[in-house]
Amino acid sequence: MGMFGKSASSLTLTLKLWVVVVLVSCAKNGRVVGQLIIEVTNTLDNGSLDLTVSCPNIGPASYLLRPGAFHQWINGCAAAESGGPPFLCSFKWNGASRMFNMYDPSRDSDCEECHWYVKETGPYMKTTVMDH
Repeated sequence: MGMFGKSASSLTLTLKLWVVVVLVSCAKNGRVVGQLIIEVTNTLDNGSLDLTVSCPNIGPASYLLRPGAFHQWINGCAAAESGGPPFLCSFKWNGASRMFNMYDPSRDSDCEECHWYVKETGPYMKTTVMDH
């Protein structure tokens, strides 16, 4: 076997190890998790107030959501399985503000598409569970 064959073999082994690492890191309750979708919709005051959403652990941007508007984050399994609250977000409107963790594995384990609707009393969720 020449040097090229040895190099190709090492590359194949490295790729196989990376696949195992990704599968293990994406395992949740004994199954492989796909994407996690978090969506926030402004439903404040029957559609008359703007909502500003900021999730600094996801990214530095803030989003101004007009009445009825939404914003969506699509993340791989690493976000859902991290040790900290990656979806800790702040919500601000008309002088009021709230903080809320948009994904908590112990609370939202069956949620792969988490659709949150923000009202003055706080966020509430409608979930879509994907068939595997």
